[in-house]
Amino acid sequence: MKSVAEFTRNIGIRIFRDIKNLWMAVIALAVYTVLMNLVFHAFCPMVILTGLPCPGCGMTRAMFYLVTGRPQQAVWMNPMSIPVACLMLYFLWNRYVLGKKAKGIVPLTGIAAILLIVVYVWRMYCFFPNRVPYVYTEYNVLTKIFPFYEQILHEWKII
Repeated sequence: MKSVAEFTRNIGIRIFRDIKNLWMAVIALAVYTVLMNLVFHAFCPMVILTGLPCPGCGMTRAMFYLVTGRPQQAVWMNPMSIPVACLMLYFLWNRYVLGKKAKGIVPLTGIAAILLIVVYVWRMYCFFPNRVPYVYTEYNVLTKIFPFYEQILHEWKII
């Protein structure tokens, strides 16, 4: 039987190994985050490009609400936050605590992605553009490139 110290050391080794293997991606994500927030005051590529929310809109805030013990606000922000959090915990538990691959993670992630899109379409139909995070962001790249972009969105009754 492993001691607690050895058990926690193995978890730390697994985490460190992943950080070491993914350090360039972590730095790229950090640079992207800083630059996009400085230039566009947003993180989401879809919001930056089109001004429209994406299926994951509100997920960061929802996860914050979950971590701080406010599941009702999390579900209000993005109903898929609880299934996504469960999927993440399943993956992290298997990868770092048990030290093995999470069985079925690929199909489960696919199912979660499909559900995320279904919930997105439903929420866009019900709440867009009057409820955060389902709002239109006027200052987006397409409005700068194509002056008629917002007119098209109005004609198609998107906004």
